[in-house]
Amino acid sequence: MKPVRGVKHWLKTNSAILILSGGIAIAGGVGQDAMRQGELWLTDWALEFSGPRRVPNKVMIVAIDDFSLQQADNADLSDDTALQKLREWPWPRSTYALVLDRLIDSGAKTIGFDLLFDTPSSHGMEDDAVFAASLQRHVNSVVLGVQALSSEGPVAGLSLLDLTPTLKDAHPLIRRGLLNGRPDPDGVLRKPPGITSLNLRKQLGPAVPPGMASEILKKPPANPKTGVPLLAPYGPPRTIPTLSIWELLEPKAYAALQQSGKLQDAVVLIGPTAAVFQDLHRSVFSGAVGMPGVELHATEVANHLEGRSLQFVQPIPGWNLILAALTCGLGLAISGLERPLQRLGISAVATVGSLLIGVVLITKAWVVLPLGSIALTILATGIVSSADATVKLQWQRRRLRNTLGRYLSPAVAAEIADQPDNADVLLQGRLVDVVVLMSDIRGFTAFTQAMTEKGEVHGLVNRLNTYFSEIVDAVHAQQGTVDKFIGDATLAVFGAPLQRSCAANAEAGIETAIAIQQRLEQLNQEWIASGQEPWAQVIVLSYGWVVSGNIGSSTRMDYTVIGDAVNTASRLEQIAKQCNRTIVMSEAVAELLENQWPLDDLGKFPIRGQEPQRVFALKTATNALRKPGTHT
Repeated sequence: MKPVRGVKHWLKTNSAILILSGGIAIAGGVGQDAMRQGELWLTDWALEFSGPRRVPNKVMIVAIDDFSLQQADNADLSDDTALQKLREWPWPRSTYALVLDRLIDSGAKTIGFDLLFDTPSSHGMEDDAVFAASLQRHVNSVVLGVQALSSEGPVAGLSLLDLTPTLKDAHPLIRRGLLNGRPDPDGVLRKPPGITSLNLRKQLGPAVPPGMASEILKKPPANPKTGVPLLAPYGPPRTIPTLSIWELLEPKAYAALQQSGKLQDAVVLIGPTAAVFQDLHRSVFSGAVGMPGVELHATEVANHLEGRSLQFVQPIPGWNLILAALTCGLGLAISGLERPLQRLGISAVATVGSLLIGVVLITKAWVVLPLGSIALTILATGIVSSADATVKLQWQRRRLRNTLGRYLSPAVAAEIADQPDNADVLLQGRLVDVVVLMSDIRGFTAFTQAMTEKGEVHGLVNRLNTYFSEIVDAVHAQQGTVDKFIGDATLAVFGAPLQRSCAANAEAGIETAIAIQQRLEQLNQEWIASGQEPWAQVIVLSYGWVVSGNIGSSTRMDYTVIGDAVNTASRLEQIAKQCNRTIVMSEAVAELLENQWPLDDLGKFPIRGQEPQRVFALKTATNALRKPGTHT
């Protein structure tokens, strides 16, 4: 049966961690998508935390931005007939022909249009013909954007917003690039648009053209089997060098641009960035503003040129069970630490370490490993384990406080219970100097016999319990310790288990003795009023060494004191009764009081095991006031 009890005890002790492990195993199994999303959020944070990075040379954006639209609104003030045509949107396609010609003349290597030309020009067939002629001249250097609209399912669901026939038939080698990008379930576009093209081609066939970046560079996007490729962003919007399209249209600005050589051998993407076009997408670094689609395509082009892609390595099958095992192992490892903050601290350090490793891998090695789930698991383990330790510690403190409260004042019991690590030291056997207080009822034996003969044993017990309650309250009020009750006698000490100065213990002892006497007088008044016989008592104080600690057998122990001061108190009790005095003390206690109380010198008396010593009594037990005086 012992092994069974041992297993039950182990399960009960570690129940919190075991429940958490099971919860993680279940949650990780049913919440794989949520776990993957969490890893992506960590990736976003790591990239943004690392800040913008350098963009490869010769990747540029020509933006149809707010500035260009504002200038176009006032184009009627210009003498240039080409500019005067820009007052209405959509612009004439002859404008894009002009832009294309000027980009090639300025040394641009390849130009991609993040624009759709799926319908005839609203400015007439001649307008399309002008653009088609420009495409014929630069057919090897230009890629036009198209878009696929598809339903989930068969090829028949494909709807391609292709080039208008005039442009499509301009030359057999006209190149098209797909502009589609597919955001993640949280609405953030992280994957390269070229991956969307690959997936659509697998589903819908070769009618879907390659992605814009792939067609510009004539290089298919990486699609590794070990991970999911993600865009490796460079920073917030406009991090990639951007020119306003107006700089290519306005003659003077174009002349300055051509002389600068900025466009020499550049890969240029032309597209809208103004908010009015609503081509803004949530992405890393974009914030609430959104990232223009043309900048996402430019990012993919730059990633290709840089030979870099961010690889998201998805968790292996059974990853939830691995996390559950990690929880169980870590929880059991730190369960040996009793302090909750130690458990939480170790878990916090391990959590931060895991996150830092993940950030370094993302920003330096461009690999996303599922370290976010590991970090979250470690943190959850630390929180649950520390919470479990806190509950157990509070329970232990409460149990210790209840145990100590049997003989210690509530304040002392609370102080020891709040320091459970020191409790064993405080309560173990040790030699200390204390002030011992002993109280005893005069003539209690005869009183007991009389009450017994009257059949009033229950009343006797009630009176005795009431009397003891007043003594306990008085002792505890001065931070003393009630050691034991011996019949009608009470033994209390000041200075154990928490030590104070000898003078403070003596002061607490005399204050307690006076309080006990005052409390008994109040009880006597109540008893007399109810027709009962009053009690008289003696209270003695001694000072000296004792051995204090938990003393007893393996099955029952009590915190108690034994030693010289206890023996002295027992002898002083007899002297007090002999001299008919209420509060009596040894010479050592009188010396500790330093003449602050009016005392009577009762003379020298033999003390068993000691030399004869002087004994003193408090002059007025009930109304004694602290004041300078001398022994008489």
